[in-house]
Amino acid sequence: MGDNHHTHQLEQHSSYRNAVQPWEPRTKLVAGIIFVFGVISINDLRLLAGALVFAVLFALWTGLAVGQLIKKLLVLAPFLALMSLPLVFSAGIPPAPDRVILASLIILKALTAMTFTLFVFTNQPIEEMLEAMEHLRVPAAITTTIYLAYRYGFLFIHEMQTTVRALKSRLFNAQISRYSLGIYGELSGGLFIKSINRSETVYRAMAARSFQGSIPIGAPRQIAAADWFKAAVPPLYIISLIIIEQVVL
Repeated sequence: MGDNHHTHQLEQHSSYRNAVQPWEPRTKLVAGIIFVFGVISINDLRLLAGALVFAVLFALWTGLAVGQLIKKLLVLAPFLALMSLPLVFSAGIPPAPDRVILASLIILKALTAMTFTLFVFTNQPIEEMLEAMEHLRVPAAITTTIYLAYRYGFLFIHEMQTTVRALKSRLFNAQISRYSLGIYGELSGGLFIKSINRSETVYRAMAARSFQGSIPIGAPRQIAAADWFKAAVPPLYIISLIIIEQVVL
């Protein structure tokens, strides 16, 4: 299941490269980091709304599908609701205006940052982005850990799906009871032990192949003029918003 999901992602990335000219990942990462940190520093609702609109339009212009973007952002919605609703109504009803403004700032910043982050990491294989991080002098230990966690995360998901199917085949009735909680505890402990055993097996296999703590990477791709242009637009836009907030408003 994990390998099939990984293969499906590679096919999506291949079709994306055929349909849209790929963006050189180093410039993409740098532009994304500057934009996200710029969004965090803005505290005006109007400017944040403009940054969100820009992030959505820019992501769509550079190849991110509308449905894909909506699907990913919907995952964030419950967390934003759990975070903002207590903040808004903790002082009673009707909510205080300053609390509504604060919650709106948090939501807009989160949605804008998430939109741009999704755009940075969705349309290119994770391998290319990790290579770009190493070309930008990010320590190899960090990029290697991220890649291994990403790769073996699919196997962990497959293990959980297998466990759920096994429970269903035994007519297990999920409910909050002492018996069910005991089963959940046993399954969690089993998955934890299996994860430790798998990590030990992977470590021994990599050590036997003289692994030195870093994954070999190729030479960086040449940065084209189009890459420089696309990398310059988001930072310039967010810097202009910061200037407007500090000077005009």
